[in-house]
Amino acid sequence: MMSLSAGQRRIWFLQTRDPEDTSLNSCAVFRLTGPLDTERLRASVADVVARHEILRSTYSLDRDDEPRRVLRPTAAPAWEQADLRELPEVGRERRVQVLIRREAGRPFDLTVETPLRCLVIRTGATEYTLALVAHAIGWDEQSWAPFCAEVGARYNGAELPTVAAAVSCESGSAADLDYWRELLQPVPQPLELPGRIAPPVTATLRTARSTAAIPTETARRVDEFAQAREIPTFAVLLAAYSALLHRYTAAADFLVCVPATLRAPAHEQALGYFGNTLLLRCAVDPAADFETCVRAVQAGAAAGFEHRGAGIDQVVAELNPDRSGGRDGLELLARTEFGLRDAAGFGLDGVTAEQLELSNPTTRMPLSLSVVTDSDRQYAEMTYQADEFDPRIVEQFLGHYLRILDAAITAPELAVGELDIFGSRDRESVLALSHGELADFAPTTLVESFERRVRADPGAIAVIAPDLALELSYGELNRRSNRLAHQLIRQGFGPEDVIALRMGTAVEFVVGVLAVLKCGAAYLPVDPAYPEDRAQFLIADAAPVAVFGPTRLRAAEEAAAALPDTDPTDADRVRPLRPAHLAYVIYTSGSTGQPKGVPVSHAAIAEHLDGFGAQWDMTAQDRLLQSSSVGFDASLLDVFVTLTLGAALVVPKADAFDDVAYVAEVISRCGVTVLHMVPSLLSTLLLLPEVHRWRDLRHVPVGGEALYGEVADRFAGIFDAELRNHYGPTEAVVSSTHMTVEGPQGTRIVPIGYPNRNVFLYLLDERMQLVPTGVVGEIYLGGNQLARGYLHRPGASAERFVADPFTVGGRLYRTGDLARRNGDGELEFLGRADEQVQVRGYRIELAEVQAAVVAHPDVAGCVVTAVQDETRGTMLAAYLVPAPGAVVDTDAVRGYAATVLPRYMVPAAFAIIDEIPLTEHGKLDRSALPAPEPAGAELFREPDTAVEARIAEMFGQMLGREPIGADDSFFDLGGHSLLATRLLSWVRSEFGVRVGVRELFDNPTVAALAARVEVLAMHETPVETY
Repeated sequence: MMSLSAGQRRIWFLQTRDPEDTSLNSCAVFRLTGPLDTERLRASVADVVARHEILRSTYSLDRDDEPRRVLRPTAAPAWEQADLRELPEVGRERRVQVLIRREAGRPFDLTVETPLRCLVIRTGATEYTLALVAHAIGWDEQSWAPFCAEVGARYNGAELPTVAAAVSCESGSAADLDYWRELLQPVPQPLELPGRIAPPVTATLRTARSTAAIPTETARRVDEFAQAREIPTFAVLLAAYSALLHRYTAAADFLVCVPATLRAPAHEQALGYFGNTLLLRCAVDPAADFETCVRAVQAGAAAGFEHRGAGIDQVVAELNPDRSGGRDGLELLARTEFGLRDAAGFGLDGVTAEQLELSNPTTRMPLSLSVVTDSDRQYAEMTYQADEFDPRIVEQFLGHYLRILDAAITAPELAVGELDIFGSRDRESVLALSHGELADFAPTTLVESFERRVRADPGAIAVIAPDLALELSYGELNRRSNRLAHQLIRQGFGPEDVIALRMGTAVEFVVGVLAVLKCGAAYLPVDPAYPEDRAQFLIADAAPVAVFGPTRLRAAEEAAAALPDTDPTDADRVRPLRPAHLAYVIYTSGSTGQPKGVPVSHAAIAEHLDGFGAQWDMTAQDRLLQSSSVGFDASLLDVFVTLTLGAALVVPKADAFDDVAYVAEVISRCGVTVLHMVPSLLSTLLLLPEVHRWRDLRHVPVGGEALYGEVADRFAGIFDAELRNHYGPTEAVVSSTHMTVEGPQGTRIVPIGYPNRNVFLYLLDERMQLVPTGVVGEIYLGGNQLARGYLHRPGASAERFVADPFTVGGRLYRTGDLARRNGDGELEFLGRADEQVQVRGYRIELAEVQAAVVAHPDVAGCVVTAVQDETRGTMLAAYLVPAPGAVVDTDAVRGYAATVLPRYMVPAAFAIIDEIPLTEHGKLDRSALPAPEPAGAELFREPDTAVEARIAEMFGQMLGREPIGADDSFFDLGGHSLLATRLLSWVRSEFGVRVGVRELFDNPTVAALAARVEVLAMHETPVETY
C-alpha cells in the first residue's frame, strides 16, 4: 500500500464524502472514422494501462484509517462495446448521447475500480464513438495527451520507451504556505455570480457546458499582443476574464481558481494526478487600462505558480472559512475557475479522430472557463453547475468574454470599466427591454382629465361613502369642488402655490384635492395620524400658503355656497394652469435622514394615469376601495385612476384598515371590484373566511413591498381576479413597472415585471453603464413621469436626479434599488443597495428569506433582519406574526425553512410579534423590534451521555474551541477535510467502531455523532485497534 499525495487525499475525501458524486470524473469523447480494429484498440489500451501503475490502482483505508493506494498486479481496464447500426439515424445519435451520459455519470467505487473506463459505440460501417472516463484521483488534464499518444503508438505497432515510475506530487515548503497565508489575508468575499433567483436547496452538482469559437483573427491578435509585451497568453486571457467578472459582479477583489501541475520535468509524459489548485487573487481597478490589468494578473500568476507546492487543502485549512453543513471550504473562497488546455487527439493508422463536445461535463466550481486549443482552432468552453445558472445567461457570458477580449486588445489604453461588452445587436436588445410601450401623449392636467370624464357622464356615481350612506355623482362632485375652487381663487391661490390638506381618508378630502387642483394650486397631504412633530416638520418644510383641516375646509365650503359651480377657467384663475405646473407634493422618508418633499407636475401624473388605464382593463363600471393613506403616493392611484376612468371610488371610514372585519364587510356590501393595497395587507385579508364572498372582485394591483409567491398562490386559489405586481418610488410617480401574476409562484419573490408605458428603466453599474441580463444593477428611471426633484433640496436633487446618458437632455432618477433581469426579460427586485447583508461569506437577499418563511401556514407576516451575536457573529433573525388562531412553533418554522432554503439562509433566531412595526411613513421600524431568541438548535446544550461528553472533548481538543455543546457541529466550528479523517481515526481508536466520512457529514453534531457511534457499537464487531 502506498501513501497518497496531498492532492489525491483531497480527491479521495471529496469522493468518500459523497460516493454518488461524479464531478471528479473526467471524460473525453472522440468520433473515429475509418476501418477501426476494436480488438487492436482494446489491446493497445490494455498495454498502456499495464505500463502505468496509477491506472492499475484502487484505494482503501489502512489500519489507522488513512487512505492508501493499492497496486493491482494486473488490471484490465473496464471496457464496454455497443453496436447501434440497426437503429435509425435520429435514434442512433440519441442513443449515443444516452450511453455516454450514463457512462460518464456513473460514479467510481475507488475501493474496487481502477480509474479508467472505456466505451466504444459502433454507429456505422466505419463510424465509431469512443468515450474515455477517468477519475481525478489517478488522472489530470495533462494525462490526456500522453495517454492518447501511447495508445496511438501501440495501435500502430510502435514500441514504447520504459515509463518513469510514478511519483507523488512534490510537497510545498513553509515559505510556500507563508506566501499564501499573507496573500489571502484578509480573504476577499466570494463572487456573487449571476445565478438563478432561487437555486435548489440541495444542489445536485449536475453540470452543463457551453462553447463559443474564438475567431481566428482574435486569437492571432491575442498572441501578438502577448508576444509584443513578453507576457504569456495565459495572463491576457485571464485578465479579460477578470475584467468581465468585475463587470458581472462589481467585485474589485476576488479569487479565481487556476489549475496547476506539480510534475517534475522528468514526468511531463507521465500519467496520474500531479495537480494542484491555485487561488489567484485578482484585483481589478476599473479606472486602470487593460495593459495595467494584464501586468497585474501576470505578476500575481507568476508568484502563485512559484509557490504552487502548497496543497490547496493546506491553504484552505489555514484560512479556515466557515463550513456550515460540511461544505467544501474551497467553494466559500472562490466560485469560478480559469484554465488553458489543449484538445486531446489520437493518431490511429487509417482512422481519423475528432474530439467531440461532451454531453455531461463535470466541474467542482459553479462556473469554470477554459480556453481550448485544438489542431486548427481555439474555443472558449464554459462548464457550469446547471442547478445554479440559466443556460441563456451562460451563453451570453461567453459572448461577452469574446467581446471584451477583442475590445481589450484593440484598445488596451481604455479603462477596464469602459471596455464594451455589448455588440450593437446585444445593446439594442437590452435597450429595447429598458422601456415600456412607447406611445404619444399630449400633456394635460389632472383637472382636464377629470372634467373630461364629468362631461362624458355627469350622472355616473363618482364617490360612495357607505358609513355616511352617501353617493356623489360625477356632476355633484364636480359642482361641489368647483364652488370651493372659486373660493380658493378669491383668496389669491393659484399655480405653483402649495396648499396643505391635513385630513385623512374622507369624501371631504377628495373634494378638497379637486378644489385645490382646479384653482391651479398643488396639494400637500398631511395625514392626521402623523405625530405632531412630523406634521409640523412637513408644513414648515413645504411652506404652504394655507393649511386646511376638516373644520376649516367645511367653513370654506359653507362660505363658497353661493359661488359659481362652473369649472374654473384660466380667465378665473390667478394665473393660467399649464401641464408643467405643480400638482402635488408628497413627502417620502427615504432610507435615511429627514423626510423629503417630492414635487410632481400635472403632466407627469397625467401621463402615468393615462398609461396605467391603457395597460389595465379597468372600466367605468368598476368600484375601487380607497385603501392607501393620503400621505402615500398610492392614494393618487386610488383617487385619480378611478375618477379619470369614470369608475366609482368607495371611501371607507377613517383608519378603516385597523378593522379588517369592517373592510371585509365593506368590500361585500359595496360590490368592490378593485382592491389596491400592499401585499402584506392582502395576505391578511386572504386569511378571512369572508373572502370567498367577494364575487365581484376583478382586479388587485399590489405594490410598495415584496409580493411573496405564497401570497400570490393563495390568491389564485381563491379568486379568478387579475393580480398585478407593481414597483415604483414616489420620485417616479406611483408605479413604474407591472407584472401580471400567472401560474404557481412557489416560495420565490414575484418579479416586478416590465416597465410601464412611456417609462424607461435601466439597470446600470457604478459607472452608469448597462448591465447584461442576469446581472445585478441599480434601477434608474427615466421618461416624463418623474418628479421635479426634491423640494428645497438642490443638493439631494442633483445627487439623485442625474443626466440621462441614453437620451439627449433627459433625466434619470437613481433609485438606490437593486434588480436584475432574468432570462425571460422579467425584472427581479432584490432590495435596497444599502440593505444587503453578508452572513458567513454569502450575500443574502432578506426578502427571499422572508418569502420562504411566510409560506409556513402558521405565519401571517414576517420580517427578517441581520443581527449581531457575540459568539456567532452575524446571523439572521426572523420576526413572525402568527396567523389568526395559530400558535407558532419557531423550531417547526425553522425546520420548514430548512426544506426550502440553503442552510446559510435559514434564520438562527426568532421572535413572535403581534404586528410588523412601521414608521409613520410605512417603512419598517427596526428600533421597535424586540431582541430575538436563538432557535432551539442555536441554544447551548450540555452533552448528556458519556459518549457525547467524550466526543465533545475530542471536538474541543482538535478544534481548539470550548465549551462544546451537544448540538455543536464539527464543521460549523471549523472542521475540515484534513481534520475529519483524524477525528474518525480517533473515534475508531476510542470506541472501536468505524465511522465513515459520509456518516460524519450526515451526523456532524456531537449528539448525532455520538448516537451513530452507539448504534454501530451495538451492531458491529468491534474494530481491532493498534
